[in-house]
Amino acid sequence: YGSLDFKKINDSIYLYKFPVNIAGVTKISVSGEKGTTIYVKHGEAINENGRVDQSTINIYSDSKNGLDPFQTDKYILKGNGIEEFVPKFNYKGFQYVEVIGDRPIKMSQSSVIALQMNSDVTPIGKIYSSNDILNKIWEATNRSYLANLFGYPTDCPQREKNGWTGDAHIALETALYNYDVVNIYEKWMGDHRDAQLENGILPAIIPTSGWGYTWGNGPDWTSTMLIVPWMVYLFYNDTQILWENYDSMKLYVDYITSVSNEGLVDWGLGDWVPYQSIANKTLLISIYYYYDTYLLSKIAKILNKSRDALYYERLSCEVKKKINDTFFDRVNAIYANGCQSELSLPLYFGIVPTEYRQKVADNLARRVIADNKHLDVGLLGSKALLSALSDNGYADLAFEVATQTTYPSWGYWIMNGA
Repeated sequence: YGSLDFKKINDSIYLYKFPVNIAGVTKISVSGEKGTTIYVKHGEAINENGRVDQSTINIYSDSKNGLDPFQTDKYILKGNGIEEFVPKFNYKGFQYVEVIGDRPIKMSQSSVIALQMNSDVTPIGKIYSSNDILNKIWEATNRSYLANLFGYPTDCPQREKNGWTGDAHIALETALYNYDVVNIYEKWMGDHRDAQLENGILPAIIPTSGWGYTWGNGPDWTSTMLIVPWMVYLFYNDTQILWENYDSMKLYVDYITSVSNEGLVDWGLGDWVPYQSIANKTLLISIYYYYDTYLLSKIAKILNKSRDALYYERLSCEVKKKINDTFFDRVNAIYANGCQSELSLPLYFGIVPTEYRQKVADNLARRVIADNKHLDVGLLGSKALLSALSDNGYADLAFEVATQTTYPSWGYWIMNGA
């Protein structure tokens, strides 16, 4: 990408804006005095002074201890005319680039080029609607997905670059509908098997440097062990990924069973970064445990493991009953306190007894309308809300929520330049 805008702040500082936010690197062409040190600072936003804003990541930087700051290349000029530099061992997430010299430097609008990077995957799906906001949300979503695809799905290109399991299964259908990514996920399940401990535990981040075995790795995140193979099987109709991971799936589910409280689990993050309402953590995490047992029973049946299929089917029924006995108010047809996530997930994952399903969906719709038809969810609820509405007679309401342009909404990001 060439820059859209170019601004000379002074003789030694230049600001570049690129058409879209990407992951990748920049190629700079610059001339100046020998020994001039140049810092190429990358960011996703600019501040009120029109400079690159790294405030969302500075808190994590260790530059105070002498290390280089985040997302910043450092280059020292030779001083013999125009010099070019492209880093070979890193990537950043950015739309804005600030070039800062410790002495005057000469640059033009074409002096910085942005090079997009991501795993080589083929686009296979496209959505186009008559709603411009929806189209832009789809484009931004796919751009975000690619910016987080470097051998395995990651959480952000500008800071951690980690393979957070929960983030990845929330975005899984986005991946499978839009790109041919089967090799990525087959490889990543190999990383799961490598990271799994002998007792079945998985870390919250895969691949792991050793961190994540004792925090953040409950069923709501590490259900990737079952959800990823299952979804790849559904999309590609190939049982290979089920066979490759069956023993690890079983080991993982058996471990969760061993630490559950008669079918309930509170080990995990829950509805991460919610807008306002705090959903019941045990309810949501236990639903993922139920879904694991349910998927394992279906997978065992596909692979002709009839004894396992029967065992895990019975277990899934027991877990579902425990969830409903504990959290479901049959008189009022709500789960827990009846916030969007607490009603969406039981509908989305098939927890709600059949005779109550429409009543729960009606209550979800009423709650969404009471919330001014805006999102009031965290990460887990964001996955379930729209389907829970549209699968139960409220597709129009789901569309209204999806295309809002005021805060909080996906469209609000678009309206503000995302």
